[in-house]
Order: sequence, then C-alpha cells, then structure tokens
Amino acid sequence: MDSLLLQISQLVRKASDASDPELQLREIVDSISGMFAVDVCSVYLLNEKNEPTLYASHGLITDNPVSLSEGRGLIGKAIQTKSIVNVANAAQEDEFELVPNTGELRFKSFCAVPLIKQGNCLGGLVVQSKKAEVLAPHLEALLVTIAAQLAWLIPDQKVLEKYTPVNLTLSGLKGAGGLAIGDVHLLSLPTLEQVKVEKAPDNEDTLSEWQRVKSLVNDQLKAEKQQMAQQSITGEVIGIFDMYQLLLEDSAFNHAVNQELGLGYSLAGAVKKTIMGFVETFEAIEDEYLSSRAEDLIHLGNKIIRVIYEVEGKIHTIPDHPVVLFAREVSVSDIALFQDGQIQAILCSEGSLLSHTAILANALGIPALLGLGAQFLPEENERVIVDADNSKLIRFPSNALCREYETLKQQQFDEFEKLKELRDLPAVTQDGIRVNLLANSGLLNDLEPSLKSGAEGVGLYRTEIPFMSCSAFPSEQEQATIYRELFSTFGDLPVYMRVLDIGGDKQLPYFPINDEQNPALGWRGVRFCLDNTAIFRSQLVAMLQASEGYHGLHILAPMVSSLEQIRSFKSLIGESIDLLQGKGHEIKRPKVGCMIEVPAAISQIPVWAEELDFISIGSNDLCQYLLSVDRNNPRVASLFDSTHPAVLHEIKRIVQFAESASLDICLCGEMASDPRSVVMLIGLGIKKLSLGAAQLPRIKKLIRSLNYKDCSKLVIRLSGIPTSEGIKREIDAYLEKVLA
Repeated sequence: MDSLLLQISQLVRKASDASDPELQLREIVDSISGMFAVDVCSVYLLNEKNEPTLYASHGLITDNPVSLSEGRGLIGKAIQTKSIVNVANAAQEDEFELVPNTGELRFKSFCAVPLIKQGNCLGGLVVQSKKAEVLAPHLEALLVTIAAQLAWLIPDQKVLEKYTPVNLTLSGLKGAGGLAIGDVHLLSLPTLEQVKVEKAPDNEDTLSEWQRVKSLVNDQLKAEKQQMAQQSITGEVIGIFDMYQLLLEDSAFNHAVNQELGLGYSLAGAVKKTIMGFVETFEAIEDEYLSSRAEDLIHLGNKIIRVIYEVEGKIHTIPDHPVVLFAREVSVSDIALFQDGQIQAILCSEGSLLSHTAILANALGIPALLGLGAQFLPEENERVIVDADNSKLIRFPSNALCREYETLKQQQFDEFEKLKELRDLPAVTQDGIRVNLLANSGLLNDLEPSLKSGAEGVGLYRTEIPFMSCSAFPSEQEQATIYRELFSTFGDLPVYMRVLDIGGDKQLPYFPINDEQNPALGWRGVRFCLDNTAIFRSQLVAMLQASEGYHGLHILAPMVSSLEQIRSFKSLIGESIDLLQGKGHEIKRPKVGCMIEVPAAISQIPVWAEELDFISIGSNDLCQYLLSVDRNNPRVASLFDSTHPAVLHEIKRIVQFAESASLDICLCGEMASDPRSVVMLIGLGIKKLSLGAAQLPRIKKLIRSLNYKDCSKLVIRLSGIPTSEGIKREIDAYLEKVLA
C-alpha cells in the first residue's frame, strides 16, 4: 500500500509538470495501468454536447477521440450519477454500450470513477481487464483518490481538440480588473528551477564573479526602481526593490553563498542551493504571508540567475510590440523589462490575491488573471481575450468575439471619460438620499487619483503598508511625514485611519509571526497592537502629531472582539494625547471606532456603543469569516459570495444595532464596488461607502440612478429568499429596470 501511495504522489507530480496536455494524459493512463496491473486505463472527458469522449487510453485504440451519446454506456452512467461503476463483466450489463473502433470487446472487467472538480463532472477514469472480476475494494478506493487529485490537473477537452478550438473559456483569480485583447508572450527568462546544481570544473574566480554579479544586480534594481518611479509608482511596489536590495546584502545570505562556493559549486548552483534553503525554511512555517515572502526570495534568485546568464552572453529578447505577458509568476523586475504601456495584461499559472503580481497589476492598472494552473499552456503569439473583470480568459477567440470585446473596451473607455463629469456631483438617489463615497488607500500615490475620482475623504487608510515596505519599524518621524501628507492632501475631509493591522495574511518581513496553525484566527489586528504597546504607541503619537491643526481624523481598531480591547485601545490613545499635549502640541481628541469584521462583534455593538463614535464594516473579512471561505484559495474562492443570505441578514443586524445606538456607520471592502451589493446596502440604509478610487465614479453613477424607497422594499423581499442565486436574480431584475 505504501508503495502504491508513493506511486500516486509521483504520478500527480509528473502530471502537474507535463508541458503538453496530450503527453499529460498519456502519462496518466500509462502510469495507472502499470500501477494497478490492469490491461486498460482510459480517460473520458465530456465534450460540448456532454458526450463521454475517449481522449487517451492504454490498451484501447485511440487514433482519434471517440464519443458515445450523452449518458450512454457504463461510462455515461458513472458520469451522470457521479458514482463508481465497478462490474466483473461489462458486456453483460444492461447499460453496456460498445465504444466503437477501440477493440474494447477483448476486455471484461470495468471500473469507472467520475472526475469531479468543484462539484462539476468533467468525465471519467476507467480501468479494464481481460479477467472477469470486480476491482478489489482497496484498489477501487485508490482509484477514487487518484481521480480526485487528477480532476484538478486534467486539461479541458477543448484544449485537446487543437484542430477546432474556438472561444475556449478558462477561469482564474482576478488579480486586477480590466479587459485586454492581445498576443501572448511567454516570459521564458532563465529561472532557479532550470539551474543544475553541479560542481564547477574551475571555480577559482567564482568569489570575484559573485561580487561582480551582485554589483550588476544592484545596478539593475536601482534602474528598475527609477523606471517604476517615473510611472508614478511609489509605496509598497517601490518597497519591493528595497527589499530585494536588502536581501542581496544580507550577511546570512552572503555567508551561505560563499560557503557553497567554497564547497566547489558553480555560482548558479551555489545561488540556487542558498535560495532554496532559505525558501524551505520559510515554507516550513505554515503561514500564507511567509510563503509569499518565500516568493520574494525566488524572484531575487531568478534575477541573480538571469544576470549570471547575461554575463555569459545568454540574453532574453524582449518583443517591441504590445504583449499579454504569461509566466508562472511575474515579479516587479520582470515588468521593468518592458516599456510603459507595452504590457496589456498579465497571466500567471500561479499566484494569489496576496501576491506581489496582484499588487503590481493593481498599481499599474494592468488587467491580471492569476492561479490559472496547468489548464493554461499557451503558445508564443497566441491570441487571447483577458476578461479580468469576470475572472475569465478566452483562448482561440473568434473574430466576431474579438470585435465584441473591442467594442466593450471602447465603451468602458467612453464611460470612464463620461464618468469624469460626475466628479463634483454628489451621490444622491433619485428620491434625495445622500450617500457619502470615500476612497480606500494605503499608498501615497493613491491620494491624487482618489481626489480626481471625487472621493469625499478616505474611508480606509491601511497604515500597515508603509510598515510592510520598510526593512525595520519606521520611526515616529517617518510615519508622521507620511500621515501629514495624507492630511494635507484631503484638507478638512474625513480620513479613517486603521491602525497597524498585521498578522494573518499581512506580516512584516522583519517581524515574522511563526508557529500559528491558523493565522487568520491568530495574533493579528488589535491583538497584536495591544501586545506590542511600544510599537503601537509610536504609531498613535505619529498619527496624532501629524493631525495637529486637522480636524477630520478618525482612528479605527481592526479585528476587535471584546469590550476590554476597545477600552485598552482608547486608553492608549488618551495617553498619547496627554504625552503630546504635555510637549505643547495642540491635539484634539479624534473620533474613535472599530471594524466590524469578527462575527462575534455584531451582537456586541449595543454593549460597545457608549465607547465608540462610529463603526466600519470590513466586508471582505466579515464575509470570509461568516462563510468560512478563503477567497485566496482557488478551490473554494467561488464560494465567497457577498450576496449570500447570511451576509444580508448579518449586515441588516449591524445597521439596526448602529441606528439604535446612533452610531455612524461606514462599509468598506469589495461589496462597496459591486453593483448588486450596493443596491442591497442602500436598501439596508448604509449611507457611507469606502471603495477603490477607480470604481468610485461608476458606483456614484449607479447610486444616482437608484431609488432609496425601492431599494428598501427590495431588501424586504430579499430577506425572504433562501439562496444567493435567488437574491442575485431579484437584484438583477431591479437593475435591468433601473438602468434600462
């Protein structure tokens, strides 16, 4: 059994690494037939007509794909019922139907297991033998195990039909929204993965070569950083270059490289061994943020390897035309290789919403789809449509569809230009209800776009971002300088500043939080701040000092779950005010509130009300916790649904509690930029939304088309609907009528 489990693990790895979908299927059927000692192993996939189609087989004749009618045959039964069919003599079964021209009659036993991915049946995995006997129970269980894993790896049937593919749609994670039509460029730069770790025949000069390579890498990083700065990119994105340079000069890193060189390894081999050693250390810590820091190390390692190759005369040619960039992952150094505006979209087989690729794409305004996995194996110059707004990629698009998307892109551009006219107009419903629209921010280069989009303040300023892009905790003065620029930019408009919210998915590279089995429920938000009062007090003092003469400061506590936390939070604010007033500063007490994102906080709002000036609903975390869904996990991301009945009912409760206690209420997060959710939120009585600057004009236009009383009546109907789909249909019907 242990041997079989090892073989399964090896099979899944080989299938994942296969570069060609046909070779991938061949690897699967050949390996399983040998593993199970059967005469036949076959993969059937459903075609566009839902017909079971034989695409690959060890043992049957498969010169071309062969199909049965929908639901026919034993394989059709397994697929339709999503259950195992295991019989000793297939030909004697009532449902048996011969797969023509395959030589199937020679085989008697038949065991089919459906291939199911996210609840959808893609096809089936079949093993057959000449002996008339059912597959043994333990082997049947292993086949089910293999099928469950392979369902995520097996290519879509349209990928295999290379002679007639058209408008093939694949799903990914939206790293950054937008539309693009263009030709794929495969970023085939040398990587750590390709380096063979081997001893150098003559490594006398490797130490001096290492110093030369480091110098060249450093020069390139400086040039790339300057190039990004010229595109008005600052903050966390620019901080990535600083992080690379710090890692490059890190004494532990250099000591490890020198050790490997001393053992006689080539420079490329020594760099790979060192980087991968550090990466393994990071990845051994079960923490999503530290895993993404391992990503930083790999990106730096790739950069070093490329410079080594350049020194050896191996240079990657960058095309001089617009491209849709495809790679396993894309780093800031990769993007810096291209001219401003040359990259139309980014596609990655890996990556998550927390990856640097997503941060980069959003900062640069480039549509990006991540986590495409092995389902996407493009060719150089392959034409694609990237519809990141709807998280989908369209391969082999027809000319008619390309024309449709070109029209859609132009419409979006025209609409964006038209929306500029709304900048100075209020977001008022048709029946006169005023809604305040504020902007989310965290980077100083967000501020000007926020004002240009008509933001009435900052509804969520993420103060952790400057901390994340430094090599150590920033000083009070460094923080105060950033905050002062924020306040001066927005004048007397309100600014809601969330205090340091690190931990969980947001950790500091110089202050890792280790050994947490479940970081999302761990030492983060206000818990971290109250346990690190020196760091927290420093931030509060910087914040308050910067606000001198400014009257719009609101301070937000994240991840609050108890009254004691709120009181301790306010006490530290009071102490910081006393400290500054004692030094002669004229500091006024800011408004203090908390994020409602932990479900336990909802019922406590009436208890906390006397301690608070306002509350802010953190819709992303609240939805995530209510639904127990990690939206960065592609396996369950589709279950993250802000129109879920539970979300509707809990936000309704929050609003009722806030109104009873006369608490000001704001909502931030993705719900604030989703038209369906906005209709729901207006109907629930939320009159303050905080969202990304790019989406703000579009949501303002929507609100000016709505009728508050109609939205309120709609919410009453929605409260009685038990499913998300039903809620969506009701809202869509209303929107269709309103926007007609």
